[in-house]
Amino acid sequence: MRRLAAVLLAAFHFAAAAADPATEAQAVAALERGDTPAFRAALLSLARASTLDDAAAFFADAVERLPGNRAFRARFDAALAGPLAPPAGQDRYLFVFVPGWLYRTNPDSGADFARPRRVLAARGYAVQLAEIDENGTVEANGDALAAGLARLAGDGRRIVLVSTSKAGPETQLALDRLQRAGNAAHIAAWVNIGGLLNGTPLADHWDAWPRRWLAALAFAFMGHGTESIGSMTTGVRRARFPELRLPPGMLAVTYIGAPRAAEVSPGARDDYAIIAPHGPNDGMTLLADALVPQGVTVVERGLDHYFAAADLDRRIAALAQAVLETLAAR
Repeated sequence: MRRLAAVLLAAFHFAAAAADPATEAQAVAALERGDTPAFRAALLSLARASTLDDAAAFFADAVERLPGNRAFRARFDAALAGPLAPPAGQDRYLFVFVPGWLYRTNPDSGADFARPRRVLAARGYAVQLAEIDENGTVEANGDALAAGLARLAGDGRRIVLVSTSKAGPETQLALDRLQRAGNAAHIAAWVNIGGLLNGTPLADHWDAWPRRWLAALAFAFMGHGTESIGSMTTGVRRARFPELRLPPGMLAVTYIGAPRAAEVSPGARDDYAIIAPHGPNDGMTLLADALVPQGVTVVERGLDHYFAAADLDRRIAALAQAVLETLAAR
């Protein structure tokens, strides 16, 4: 009960007032031009003027109104409602899953992508797990991933990257490395699932003294260091974000949950409350900070960072199908 009370307090501690139409217009304009800092700031202003729930709903509404997002969402919804038949030509693609933080130590989090890999493999998709350091820094893992993806250029298949959480900025960094080296032609798409592209206030929270000392003790007990936490702070990641470039022509899809406070799952409630003073979030990252401005976005209202949906297997298959259908339509 204390945890639930903390979440509800975090959701409604902003003073209730009418939302400012000017701020809403600024938020929409920032989203349309891909200005992440301005969109993040506008969402925080909206939350302070009303509630986090209202700001999360506004985020979902604004994202879903963009034409590119509507078109991809329609394809995703059609696949979700249909027979879920893998598109023709699926054998030309290899789905490479980039796992999240501590995916070996804590597989129950879903960071190892075991379930999506199993679902897609059963439907005939070619899948592969990218072997990266489960507790490496974003920079180290980004470099290692870039090297691994470069080696796949000779595979003959086009690559669909699927990353989650901390693997989001690692994948973004790897794509930038490949693009600058002129070695990204084989990358067809990137599916960014709740990526911490601009870091997370959680890392800021645990990187600050004296909590840094507590985190070091907990990680030492697991046999890990804490360098990875520093690499996920908002100061570090937000400074790098504008510098990174994606391969031109690559399809980028962001898949993100936008929960109300009461919809946050038990395992995400404490983290949601920590991030709440910074704006609407999914229990791990601020909603605005997960977006790829050059791409399209699917918002799952009511789901948080862990996507505990009853029909998750169908959503996994529908998302893969929508990605390949979009690539075929291009």
